[in-house]
Amino acid sequence: MGGTLATQLFLIRLKPLLAARRLAWRPRNRRKTRDFMLDEGLCEEDAYGIIAGLKPEHVAKGPEPDDDGSPGDVMVFHHPYTRRAPPGDAILLYIKLKIWTDAGEDAGIVMSFHDEGNYE
Repeated sequence: MGGTLATQLFLIRLKPLLAARRLAWRPRNRRKTRDFMLDEGLCEEDAYGIIAGLKPEHVAKGPEPDDDGSPGDVMVFHHPYTRRAPPGDAILLYIKLKIWTDAGEDAGIVMSFHDEGNYE
């Protein structure tokens, strides 16, 4: 699944959004994402650096329509990460991104950024 054309196209669309700083930070579960980021001592810039390293083999799901019915493609990635708190624990990050076309240009948001499996 990781090597599908749809996955490759999503990642190709993602790169210029990151480069132009046009990937907005809008987690739907703000508490979960905020708590993870605070626990790890990460800022949005750190998260964008990790997102920039996403590859087709990190795809967990998608692309698929947004469950709220709004336009765009949603993809979920599982990215390997070594925790800072507690130090050294190897985990997977759950990164959910969305890209859509708005006024002829791509736009995108970070919907989730936290440890995989933290669905409470």
